[in-house]
Amino acid sequence: MIPRATYRLQFHSGFTFADAEKRVPYLDALGISHIYASPITTARKGSSHGYDVVDPTRINPELGGEAGFADLVAALRARGMGLVLDIVPNHMGVGPENPWWMDVLTHGPDSAYAHVFDIDWSRHDGRMLLPFLGTSLQDALANGDLALATDSSGQRVIRAYGETDFPLRPDSPQTDDLATLLDAQHYRLAWWRSGHDELNWRRFFSVTELAGLRIEDDAVFELTHELYFRLYRDRLIDGLRVDHVDGLTDPVGYCRKLRTRMAELREGPGWLIVEKILGPGEPLPRDWPVDGTSGYEFMN
Repeated sequence: MIPRATYRLQFHSGFTFADAEKRVPYLDALGISHIYASPITTARKGSSHGYDVVDPTRINPELGGEAGFADLVAALRARGMGLVLDIVPNHMGVGPENPWWMDVLTHGPDSAYAHVFDIDWSRHDGRMLLPFLGTSLQDALANGDLALATDSSGQRVIRAYGETDFPLRPDSPQTDDLATLLDAQHYRLAWWRSGHDELNWRRFFSVTELAGLRIEDDAVFELTHELYFRLYRDRLIDGLRVDHVDGLTDPVGYCRKLRTRMAELREGPGWLIVEKILGPGEPLPRDWPVDGTSGYEFMN
C-alpha cells in the first residue's frame, strides 16, 4: 500500500501506541493514509524522541511493546490505513542501558559486539577513549568523582559522578586503587574535550552519547535490522524512512541492500524514503533506489 498522505507521530512515554490508536479515526477523517512513526525500538529510558536506540531488536516497552504496536496497526488496517516506520541505522545510544556497548567495554576487541561499532583498536594501546569526564582523569580521581561500586546485578563497576557506571573486565585486579584498576580496562576515561582530537570510535557528529554503527558489514546490517524486516514481512508496516542516511559509509549501497531485502520479504512495491538534505537545485541522485526524501527542501 503506497502512502497517499502521511502524518508524523512522535512516540515517547507520554504519547504511546494506545494514545495514537485513539486518534486513528481523526486521522482517517483528515484523509491520512499512513502514520509516519518516529523510531519505536527500545531507546534510553525517558527518551523524548527515540533516536538514542539502545536495543534495535525490541519494540520499546515504554511505548506499549509488541502488543501495543499490534493493536495500533490493527486499528489502522480496520480503516484501510497503514504505517511507515522511521529507522536509525547510523548510530546507537551508549551507556549502561545498551548491553552491546557494555559488552564491548567489558571484553574489548574480543566482545561478540566489537564488530558492531566503528572502533579503531590500533590507537590508545588498544583501548577505547571515553571522553565523558568533566575534567582530566587525574583531577577526577583527586576530586573523588570516580568510585568503585556495585551495580544492581552485583557486579563491580567504576561509578562516575555517583550515577554513570562503567564495567570492569573479568580479569581486573582485586584492588581498591582506582588508578591501577582503570589502567587495566579496555577503555580510558578522559576529559570530554579530548574527544574532538583523540576519539578512536565514530560518533554522531560531536555527540559522544551516540556511537556509529558498521552497517556496511552484512552481519551488523542483519542484526540491527532483524526487527524491521520481521515487521515488514508480517505486514505490520508498509515502508521505511531511513534516518541520517548520509552518515553511512556507503549510502547508496545501503539503500540497494535494503531495497533488495524488502523485495525478498514481500511481493509488491515497498515504500522507502531517506532523510537526505539536498542543497538548492540539488536533485536526488537517480541511482538511489528510493522513493524520495523526507521532504525538507519542500517544507522549507
